[in-house]
Amino acid sequence: MNRKLAAYHATETLPGGQVVHLRAIRPSDRERLREEFLKLSTESVRDRFFSVKLDLTPKELTYLTEVDFDHHVALVVELETGPCRIPVAVGRLVRKSDQPDHSEIAITVTDEMQGKGIGKVVLKRLLDCARELGIRHVDASVFADNTRMLTLIRKTGFPVESYLEDGIRNISVAL
Repeated sequence: MNRKLAAYHATETLPGGQVVHLRAIRPSDRERLREEFLKLSTESVRDRFFSVKLDLTPKELTYLTEVDFDHHVALVVELETGPCRIPVAVGRLVRKSDQPDHSEIAITVTDEMQGKGIGKVVLKRLLDCARELGIRHVDASVFADNTRMLTLIRKTGFPVESYLEDGIRNISVAL
């Protein structure tokens, strides 16, 4: 376990002035993650899971919240609202077992917070985590019509390779 990443925390200010806190996901986030998943639009669920799901199974919740911070890193983004913090996004890296210097990346932002700069913040922080782990390529599979994610990845400033297959844009960012 990468202890540094397991204790990860950072604070960022979004372009609109809102403050968000990023931290390592914890098993105690399980129910909150499920609650936020249930609020996502059908389109957001489809973009993240490549299918429409009505709920997350107990096995999926375990996988998504009990990570080792070496092969699987997950960060929760919480919006500061006065004395409270509301979860608004989750980003994750999962190292590929057949290519240890590659990891898959995924980002989910709640519908009401999309387009406010959270994706950019999460992606930047995940790329930092990837470099910390010695990962040299971050890969993503994205529906070809998911222009927000495609634009976000292309704006990283890193070399990007991609190809289209069956309506899915497969992308590799060289770190």
